[in-house]
Amino acid sequence: MLFILGPLKVLVPSLMVMSLPYCGTGKKKEALKSQCNCSGGTMAHTKIFAHRGFSEKYPENTMTAFEYAAAAGADGIELDVQLTKDGVPVIIHDRHVNRVTSGKGRVNSFTVKEIQALQMKEDKNERIPTFEEYLDWSKNHSLLLNLELKTELTDRSFIKELILPLLEKYEVEERTIISSFDHKALMVAKQQKPHIEAAALVHQAMVKPEAYLNLLGVEGIHFESSTLLMHEAQQLQERGVAIRPYTVNTRDKMMQFFTWGCEGIFTDYPDLALELRDQRFMAT
Repeated sequence: MLFILGPLKVLVPSLMVMSLPYCGTGKKKEALKSQCNCSGGTMAHTKIFAHRGFSEKYPENTMTAFEYAAAAGADGIELDVQLTKDGVPVIIHDRHVNRVTSGKGRVNSFTVKEIQALQMKEDKNERIPTFEEYLDWSKNHSLLLNLELKTELTDRSFIKELILPLLEKYEVEERTIISSFDHKALMVAKQQKPHIEAAALVHQAMVKPEAYLNLLGVEGIHFESSTLLMHEAQQLQERGVAIRPYTVNTRDKMMQFFTWGCEGIFTDYPDLALELRDQRFMAT
């Protein structure tokens, strides 16, 4: 049986695609099951993740964007991490610095000193932060962290050697979700730290998603907001799978996913999402 998720193809024995009870790991799984209302109601608290921080108003993936997301009341921050030439995890989405900074070239062609000397195009006073800068700042907050790993497919060793030790050092493992389009990277993380929640990022409809997530051993799925139908989401939620769509930037879509009972949403507009969530819960 062949699963297709964009460029990723995973061949598994046909018996793996039976309708299996989604098992996952630990207390987080039971907590998700207890919160889920799969008859169309809302969950106890649909989490609002600020996508690359408060990126609608401030330069994405900067400390200012994170600070204002926290001030707005977001439940969590979504950010992207990849390595510099000298092996330092920094926060930037694209493989190249061209779109958001004054520089040109791949992220991994710059040392951390060089990349932090670049100016952000939206605000010349902003710079690319290191992941450790974010973690140090987050000590004073109770924010959830959705950490999207940007990996080089030939080398995932930095997950074990750099990323996971930092999460342990700053004691944020219990409020971290590791996500990636590189699903092998998720397996690496779960093998080392099975208690840290992980979620598969997907941008196309999936065949037998429950069985595939079971194969990966992850607790959640983060899907492009147009690729999953309500009954599919409900079936996954009944198994305790955490459903979090991205990137949800319109009122209608926000209300739709609140109604579905999604565990969380990713949005560039955390202020709007929080306002609508409050309205939704006050009306129920």
